[in-house]
This record gives sequence, structure tokens and C-alpha cells, in this order.
Amino acid sequence: MDEETKLLKRIEGKHTLETFMRQTSLKKKSALNLLSLLRKKGYVRTDGGGKQKRIYTISTRIIQRGEGLFTILNRYAKIPVVPPFTHVAHGSYTVENALTDAITLHDFRILQASIYLFNHVKDWSKLYALAKKKQCEQVIGALYDFARITTKTRKMPDRIRQALLRKHPIKRIEILPHIRTDSSEFHAIEKRWNVALPFSKQDQEEMR
Repeated sequence: MDEETKLLKRIEGKHTLETFMRQTSLKKKSALNLLSLLRKKGYVRTDGGGKQKRIYTISTRIIQRGEGLFTILNRYAKIPVVPPFTHVAHGSYTVENALTDAITLHDFRILQASIYLFNHVKDWSKLYALAKKKQCEQVIGALYDFARITTKTRKMPDRIRQALLRKHPIKRIEILPHIRTDSSEFHAIEKRWNVALPFSKQDQEEMR
């Protein structure tokens, strides 16, 4: 095993600049130079920046370039998600795609991160069409209402909201099986959409 592979195995995972410096025992300039070198070779992906903390994802394998579910989630989420698999979309992949795909994975952390995407929806008609295709209209509606009382969220057009409400399930939908909210504040949302929310009051506070 060569020295570069040994290094990548030791530092593989997600880092801020500070955690990377501690892991490698390098000073700031040397750490940035190493990250730049590994990025050019394809082993590092950078997310965030600006107002968000910059996150460096380091892999022992060359990281595929392009937009995907986890790229978009980690661009906006308060707490970055560690991708359980590589997802790179071919062609156009937007916030609207990421929102509906996040629901289908039935993973709490991924679902939690998806809440922040509602503030970045640009095409509500596309979101509705994707939700209808994946048969998750009520879940999108319930998550949107939760997002409205939890994070900064763009207003959904009334016509889209009414379209989502038209399909009302007889049996309550569990987004995440056997995980129910402990907050009475969310019961009105659950009743409106007939969807069981998996978020606790503590989860909500952490997301704000």
C-alpha cells in the first residue's frame, strides 16, 4: 500500500478545515495545500462555503462529479448528511428532485436534512409533478407544513397546496415506520394530511 492510499484511509470521511488539521497535524496553509492537491486528483469534494461551514468529503476512491441527492442536501442542511451511497445524477437534478428522492429512502437524517430544501424550491409545479409520480403528495404537504414552523421556508402557491390536498389517504401514512412525534404541536399537521410525522420537539429545536 503506497503512502497516498495510507493517508486517504486515515483521513477518509467528512471534515471541516479544523478537524482536517487535527487529523493530519498540519498547519492551516499546509492543510489547504494538501486538500487542494487531493481535490485535483479527485479524492476530495467540497460543499458549503459562504455563510455555511465548508465541508470536505474525502474518499479513498475518485469521487464522481456532478449534482446528486447528497450534494444538494449538504449544500443547504444545517447538519451535513454522511452519504450511505454515491448518488450522481445524469442530466438536470434539482432541489425538487432531491426532496422527493429523500422521502423514498426512509432515513431519518436524510429526511431531516430535506426540510431545509423547501426554502430553495424554485419550481413548485415540478415538485408537485414529481410528488404525484412517486405517490408522496401528502408526505410533501406534511413536511412542508412542518418546515414552515421550523425553518425559513418559501411560501407554497395555493394552487399547488390544494392539488396536494386532493389526494387524502384513508389510512394514515407513516413516513418512517414505528417513529411517531411526541409533540402535540404537530398533531394538526398530521390530521390535515393524514401523515404521521417522525420528528420530536427536540428534533425541531435542533433544526431551528
